Amino acid sequence: MRILIVDDDRVTRMVIERSLQRYGYETLTVDNINAALELVLKGVVQFVITDWLMPGGNGTMLCEQIRNANLPSYIYIIIVTALEDSQSVVEGMDAGADDFIRKPIQFDELHARIRAGERILQLEQELQENNLRLSETTNQLLAANETINHDLKMAATMQRSLLPNTSAQIQGIAIDWLFHPSTHLSGDIFNFFPLDKHHCGFYIIDVAGHGIASAMQSFTLSRLLSPDTQGGNYLKYRSLEAPYQKIIQSAPAVIAALNHQFQTDETNILYFTMVYGVIDTQAKTIELCQAGHPSSLYLHHNDAAEFIDEGGLAVGIIDGIDYHSVLLHYQPGDRLFLYSDGITECESADGEMFGSERLRRSVEKTRGLSIAETIQSLDLDIRTWRGSVGFDDDISLLVLAT
Repeated sequence: MRILIVDDDRVTRMVIERSLQRYGYETLTVDNINAALELVLKGVVQFVITDWLMPGGNGTMLCEQIRNANLPSYIYIIIVTALEDSQSVVEGMDAGADDFIRKPIQFDELHARIRAGERILQLEQELQENNLRLSETTNQLLAANETINHDLKMAATMQRSLLPNTSAQIQGIAIDWLFHPSTHLSGDIFNFFPLDKHHCGFYIIDVAGHGIASAMQSFTLSRLLSPDTQGGNYLKYRSLEAPYQKIIQSAPAVIAALNHQFQTDETNILYFTMVYGVIDTQAKTIELCQAGHPSSLYLHHNDAAEFIDEGGLAVGIIDGIDYHSVLLHYQPGDRLFLYSDGITECESADGEMFGSERLRRSVEKTRGLSIAETIQSLDLDIRTWRGSVGFDDDISLLVLAT
């Protein structure tokens, strides 16, 4: 370690210098505080032994100038003094001195005080190195987090692209929807699509949990529940007799097939609730099968809204169970509301849930509104109830209007 000796007396400088060199230290010597400050500011030394009384400025002035310089590394300062009063010690410490040694100097004592200062400087260096490593790690984490957020936003965009077009209409059935993920990605997914010239299929799914795992499961389910015109799938099967037509699966058969494939185990606990339905636009019927999902809400064009309560267990809980459907006969102006429990369990500022009955009333008051206005009204009711930005659970709502 290099030590700067500041003393206006040449003999004293030489004695201290030779003593420190015997201990293995490298030394520099100057006879005034200006020269000393210049070397300190250049970063040449990190340890200073200075006399208290010198022409042109004393040791406390040098201490103050060093401390006010805001140097990148700490400078350890020992003041050598012949003063005996305690006030001088207080004055020196206030100026920024780290230690004192009194004249005549006992060099064993000086060496011990230097070793103590070295330990402090070593700790300071280790702290700087740790802070540097921490800063580098923080920057790496920030960069990784930025990449993750970018990827999540891209995935969220892809997820939204799987949803049906708003204000779409297929075979005389109009739809619109509401979708507010609690994070970038959602375990909720829904869709509406033609099955043939006179049938439409629709579903809403809520995968247990939140985040990437739930979203990946919903991605998989949306792919499996897409109509395939090239062959059989979950929604259709090919008849075994000529002309080998593709026959639409019943709603319970679709859910039963999913339940068989997606059984939970030690490695997969992502069960899900869902509603799947098939609309026959010739017969004016809706076949509806519910599996652990909140009860669909049916708004008659000239009657009160009612919940469709019939349903079975969530998908993936028990294999081989039978699912059943209900058959609704619709008339022009009727509407069917499918929603996730993120709506009914949405909490207000004081912790009260939105609830099914409040949802029913919100739906009732949309009678006479267009389907787009209906979505806006329900969205406003839910947001007003929540009273804050963001939701604890995914919010999804699919409305079908006949």
